[in-house]
Formats: sequence, structure tokens, C-alpha cells
Amino acid sequence: MDNIYVSPTEFASISGVSRQTLIFYEKKGIFLPAYKNEKGYRFYLMSQLDIIATIQSLQKIGLSLEEIKDYIEHRNAQSTYELFSNKINTLKEIITTYHKMINMMETKCQLITKANQILTDMVYIEYRDEIKIIKSDYIPFNSKEINQYKILGEHIKYRKKQNHSLGHAISGMVEWKKMLKSKRKKTFYQYYYTILDNQLEDENYDIIPSGNYLVIYHKGTYETSYQSYHLFLDYAKKNHLVLDDIAYDESLIDELTEANPQNYITQISVKFKKELKWALFYPYFFYIVVFFRFQLNSVFLNECYLVLLLQVHLH
Repeated sequence: MDNIYVSPTEFASISGVSRQTLIFYEKKGIFLPAYKNEKGYRFYLMSQLDIIATIQSLQKIGLSLEEIKDYIEHRNAQSTYELFSNKINTLKEIITTYHKMINMMETKCQLITKANQILTDMVYIEYRDEIKIIKSDYIPFNSKEINQYKILGEHIKYRKKQNHSLGHAISGMVEWKKMLKSKRKKTFYQYYYTILDNQLEDENYDIIPSGNYLVIYHKGTYETSYQSYHLFLDYAKKNHLVLDDIAYDESLIDELTEANPQNYITQISVKFKKELKWALFYPYFFYIVVFFRFQLNSVFLNECYLVLLLQVHLH
């Protein structure tokens, strides 16, 4: 088979490589005909099929023509091992990036689906599993707005450096009770945070604890999410709930999916616990203790009276 010469057309047909590609390879000095006659006609040996198959394989794994030329001329077992090892690592990184892109798009589709199913301006109760997050630096409540944006900028840079920018959108933590009492007309975040799909080994992370949460879906710009916070107070009061001080603002519909900021949907969550039932009876205990305090003049009842007086005041 080694001594069988064929024309470029025949070689192209057998190898599956077009005649034009063979000419292109020849011009680049990568793959040459085995023989040219006095009239300039090119001929290839059938033994060259192995080389053309090698070139095609190297192109598929992403080598440039210059890299392929150098490899063909100097290849040996060690150089092949080094080449393939490096390419494996490169391809793994590409695969990881593509997986993150797929996860980002799947997450966006899930969030859009959720946004289409919920009602705004009403309170839901939802159980949330523990969530790993990366937080920004703390932003004091009395800070100027420019400081908030500076820390946001730093968090964006960190996300990009750690390759988190293909995941969830940036979210915010708000001291929502302070927000309601203040004169601010824009939601002011104490932390920005990013939800982690996977923890990096060398990266510290915080946790949003698992548990039951009151959830509101606010329609409008990020800056106006605070306008829905009062719904938490109303619901908690009616249902005797104790609410945490931190609200978690997470985007369902954001600038990536919607051109009009008035159509953004923000999920706002506040962890709660049920108020102890016996605390509801403080007023009744108070009046009973008052009665017996004056009847028996007991030191113990005097102490109970003072404790209950404080609890009634608090509740």
C-alpha cells in the first residue's frame, strides 16, 4: 500500500478531505503531496492517510494550523502527552463555563416561570432550604448613596473574578424595619450578595438559613421594593409572628429579561417564627397577679407583677 500513488481527487475521495483543503494544507506547509512529476501534477501515497487523519483530529481539539505544523514535524510520545494533558484541562474549563451558562439560562427560565405564576402585593409563606452566598462589605444604614454604589461595584468585580457572573443576579439584604422608619425614598441595601451554585474550595461563604419565610413579590424598580415592606408588619400582627430584621431582595424579572424597570419582579423574603402562644395570655396573667398581689401582699407576686408589667408593655 505504501507504493500506491493516487491523484489529489482520488486521495480527497478516500480521505474525506476536499481537494481544496489539500491545496490549502500544501500552501501552509502542513501536508504536502508525496510526489510531483515534471509537469507539476501532484500525487499522494495511501500511507499518508494516517497523517491527514491526525491533522483533522488535531483541528477538532482546537489546535491552530501553526501548532499542528509544529506538532507534525516534532511529534513524539512525550510531546503528545503534554499536548493532550494541556488540552484536557482547557476543555474541562470550557465545559465548566458552558455548564454555568446552561445553569444560568435554566435558572432564568425557572425564575420567569415563577414570576408568571405569583401575585404581587400579597404575602406568601414559603419554606426555604439553606442557601450559600457571597456577601459584599457591610454598608451602614446612614451611609451616603454613593458608598452603596461603590461597594456594589466591588462586588461586581469580585463576581467576575470568581466567575460567578454567569449565575444568579446580584441580590440585596435590607434592614427593612429601619427602612420603614426612615425618611429614605429608595431601598437601601446593607449587603449585596450572590447566590452560589457551587462552593469554591478556597472561597469563604455565608449562609441564608433554612426555615419558614414570609415572601412578597414586588412589581417595580429595585429602588421601590421598600414600598411593599409594610405588608410584612400587617401580616405578622394579624398572625402573631416574630419577624427577623433582615429582608432578602432577589430578582425574578430584572434588566436581563425586561426592558421596562416598572415590570421588574423582586422576591422579598423575611424569616419568621411563631409568637409563643403563652405570651398572648400576658394581659390575663397580669390582672390575676395584680388581684392576688394586693390580696396577699407577697414578695414573689410583687416580682411577678413587675415582670408581667414589662411584658404587657412590650406586647
